[in-house]
Amino acid sequence: MRVFAILIAPLILLAQSSSENFTLTKSVIDAGGGASASTNFALVSAFGQPTPIGEQTSTNFDLYAGFLTPLLSVSPSSPIQRLVIKQQQPDAKLWWEPIPNATSYSIHRSSNSIFTPEGSNQVGTVTDTLFTDIGATAAQQQSFYIVVPH
Repeated sequence: MRVFAILIAPLILLAQSSSENFTLTKSVIDAGGGASASTNFALVSAFGQPTPIGEQTSTNFDLYAGFLTPLLSVSPSSPIQRLVIKQQQPDAKLWWEPIPNATSYSIHRSSNSIFTPEGSNQVGTVTDTLFTDIGATAAQQQSFYIVVPH
């Protein structure tokens, strides 16, 4: 019984976080996930959390619960779907396979997953298959990319 208590005690301590402003007791199904923060605390939420999906707020915090999605993604509208996007704070690096007969590529970014590539959302043009979107992750908002071959 003593061995059991020694093994379980650290797990119980990890399941609860607190400070002078808050106490959070987490469920055993709460593991991994995204982050939420306010001036009073930061919360890492998870898949399978007992919290309903959606936004919950109070005067002390904002919680955005739900399934995790990457901060940077390919728009379903992009003609190039095999696009690799790597977050390198505060930039985003994009690369893709060359498209036959393409001489340049225009890169477009939006906070909407479905959007039309146009001048107002164009973030660059390149002649190779690598692009760095300078400062793209600084705002920490979800961004979607479309790369159009020309």
